[in-house]
Amino acid sequence: MPVLTDVPDDLALRGIFPPERAAGFGISLDTAEPWGGGRIEGRVERRSERRNRRPIDVTVRCWAAWLDIAPQLVGKKRLLRMDTYWDLRMRSVPIWLEEEVFMERFELGPLDEANWRHFAFHLPGELPRAFEGTFVSFRWRVEARRHRRIGNDRASLPLLVQEQRTSPVLRVETSPIGTWRLLEWKSEGEADAEAGPCSVAFEERRPEDMPLPGETRETELARRTRG
Repeated sequence: MPVLTDVPDDLALRGIFPPERAAGFGISLDTAEPWGGGRIEGRVERRSERRNRRPIDVTVRCWAAWLDIAPQLVGKKRLLRMDTYWDLRMRSVPIWLEEEVFMERFELGPLDEANWRHFAFHLPGELPRAFEGTFVSFRWRVEARRHRRIGNDRASLPLLVQEQRTSPVLRVETSPIGTWRLLEWKSEGEADAEAGPCSVAFEERRPEDMPLPGETRETELARRTRG
């Protein structure tokens, strides 16, 4: 499945930090499986002629994130249409809050004699899969850092799973603010998940909420938006 290390246009304005580039080194990934039981493996590579004896550490983090929405939307609708998120984006720049649910760090050593340093993380099985929803998200990031006399030199990459959602479902998203039931679609790999104060669950739609014959997620969204 595609794992992105940059923020695509359709996920802009969601509080996802873009890649950060360090002055003297970068991160190269060989394996990126941002979910419970997965593996994140790669190298930190020297990208400068200058050799530095300060050690580099690598960190993998996961956050539960949720949208801080306007109070008038909380608890007002039992079932939301697919165009709800579009409405939210058009009203204002959304604010996302987050809580860290996992962090693991390794010290790799310096990039003085070595041109690169290998790292590998084996992720605990109970962690959520990378997911971007309407009100709730689970986000992963890998970061390499080296201390300087003042501050840090840091490179980091978001790890985003992006795949086509092909099955119509009722998606239930719960955050510290509330619970929302959304007419949505899911990919084959998406499943119920819970971490920190957030959870996502998938249920069958009612017959009257099913898409029209032959509709895709995009065509259903266009129809409901017009309506």
